[in-house]
Amino acid sequence: MGTGPDFEAQFDITRFEPAGPVCKAFIESDGPFDFIRGPWGSGKTVSAVFKIAHKAGTLFPVCKDGKIHVRCAAVRETYRELAKTALPTWHRFFPKYGPYTAPQKDAYSGGQDRPVNHILEWNVLRKWPSGWKETPVRLEMQFGAIGSENLETFFKGYEISYGWLNECDTMHEDVPGLLFGRTGRFPPRDTIMEWEGERLGYETDPDTGLKVIRIPRMVFGDFNPPDEVNWTYKREIEEPEKWPGYNFFAQPSGLAANAENRKRKTRADYEAEERGFGGPKAADSIRNVHGKYAPKKIGTIIYDSFDLAVHRSTELLDPIPGLPIYLGFDGGGRPALAVGQFTNDGRLRALREIVSDKDVVTGAQRFATYCVELLLSDFPGYRIGGAWGDPSDFEGHDRIQGELSFMMTVSQAIGVMIMPTETNDIHSRTEALRWYFGMHDANTPRSIWDPRCKTSIRGFVSQYHLTKQASEGKTNLLEIDKNEYSHSINAWEYLAYGRRGRAKVISEAAQLGRPNNVVPIKSITAKSDFDVFKS
Repeated sequence: MGTGPDFEAQFDITRFEPAGPVCKAFIESDGPFDFIRGPWGSGKTVSAVFKIAHKAGTLFPVCKDGKIHVRCAAVRETYRELAKTALPTWHRFFPKYGPYTAPQKDAYSGGQDRPVNHILEWNVLRKWPSGWKETPVRLEMQFGAIGSENLETFFKGYEISYGWLNECDTMHEDVPGLLFGRTGRFPPRDTIMEWEGERLGYETDPDTGLKVIRIPRMVFGDFNPPDEVNWTYKREIEEPEKWPGYNFFAQPSGLAANAENRKRKTRADYEAEERGFGGPKAADSIRNVHGKYAPKKIGTIIYDSFDLAVHRSTELLDPIPGLPIYLGFDGGGRPALAVGQFTNDGRLRALREIVSDKDVVTGAQRFATYCVELLLSDFPGYRIGGAWGDPSDFEGHDRIQGELSFMMTVSQAIGVMIMPTETNDIHSRTEALRWYFGMHDANTPRSIWDPRCKTSIRGFVSQYHLTKQASEGKTNLLEIDKNEYSHSINAWEYLAYGRRGRAKVISEAAQLGRPNNVVPIKSITAKSDFDVFKS
């Protein structure tokens, strides 16, 4: 046996230690879809490579020839990317001519902008009906790159046991499903030891009634956090309920006390990188040092103290009986509503949002109908303790002609006195809401956010930010970029400022007439047995 990187491994699969508890949980998970997310150098790719070997030896079935036969595909976007990340890490475990490379001609083949195949063999202890027995493993590893090839055409060539997507966020959102469709095809069912059915279980075909052994199927991946338009964010954060079977493993920040892979990446390393990126608030720092989702290019984020892991609830939030609800409004062509409750100790429970379609101008009357429908469906019988809005939305009415301002129109339609906040000054309202992103005590945040408030949450994470000029200090004004996320957050700001500040009361609002085309709230509640506004 020779020496050097083509012969000698840096990692020993028989003595491997995971980089931390998150890496360990990722390695041990049996899918069907497992994805690990974290900062640079946190041991993600190393964990993925070891997971391949670990599952080959422990999960997949023994075949009738007495061996464990598995086949795994590793996929990247291009062969250049494959050569930069996946293959170098693979070779740290399994060098081209290392001790586990099968003793046959062309056990390692390919490379140089071509697919790479690597056949490995080693022994593991597996439990047979007669007891524990040393059992050979034969792993066929296939490395490929999608390139410009059609996705469906590319994946049709695979007949595999499981698959690895290295830096999966760089791939099309259809890739995990397409690759999963090629798993479970090797080894063939008729080659598996019949007694493996007791361990793996059985499944019955609903069409034929045929009972067969359940074969493990799995796709897993590793990635550094991308921005929020990426499919990983949607499946992990925004819509996890739509993606059953997807397991995401989030590592802590590289600067956290419980950071992973400290043996190979020190705190000083991460501190230096953070400085190089421009400080802790820079998007590259947020993603690559702290392991959180953040946009690629953006202005200064307003609510950088919002933490997904702390403030976003992992479960849907129901209103607490006996506590009133509070409303915040933002008007204009794309109005928004925020609905929350305050606990007895002052913490905010952010329950719902209404966000107008970004492609449609929504008038006051239509918006009021949306508000009524939400209140009736989700908050029947709850008293409204207060409602506030942008003071500028109370302007523009003509009492002589019987016209109401936007906010007065909505107020009359839903039968609730909406009060203007004392000011719509940016500093005042953002500070009012920012307070709720602090901590009530060491373990309890001052606010918890229902995951259905998707637009607001995404805005807090990154999309509610200063304009480019303000971020670069080219203006003395504090200018916030007006986009599809700003309206819902403005509604929360007015709710928070109204609750914490001293809003002025417009006494004449309740005396103004109702426009002809707005549906009275009483005509809606009359169809039901409850009154949403009943105290």
